[in-house]
Order: sequence, then structure tokens, then C-alpha cells
Amino acid sequence: MIPDEMDTGTFTDEYIRELANLSGISIIDDEVAEVANRFSSLILELDKLKDLDLLDIHPVVIFPEDESI
Repeated sequence: MIPDEMDTGTFTDEYIRELANLSGISIIDDEVAEVANRFSSLILELDKLKDLDLLDIHPVVIFPEDESI
């Protein structure tokens, strides 16, 4: 169901309906094009993250394991 690589052409009406069905979300036919457009816009924005240089960025430990217990 999930494509290996997403692009703006991925979000066909059929694909959006299937995602909605799998998510348990009811969607009317008039909303499908708008949802597809929003998903496409989101993917284009997220795709920009690929260009970030994260080489010197280290993960932040939010919940460190307490080894003293």
C-alpha cells in the first residue's frame, strides 16, 4: 500500500480513499481532491528535509535509562 518513494503523483483519488478507509476516516467524494492536494503539499515540504546537513547533529536523549536502579 505504501509506495517506496512518495511523490505528488502518488495521491490519486483511489489512494486517498484507501488511506481514509484504512484510517477509519469517512471522506466524501467532494473532499478527495482537497485531501490529495494537502498531502502533496506536505510531501513537497517534507522532501526539503533531505537537503539538510545533519552530520554534526547528535540525538537528544529525552528519557535516559537510569542504570542506578
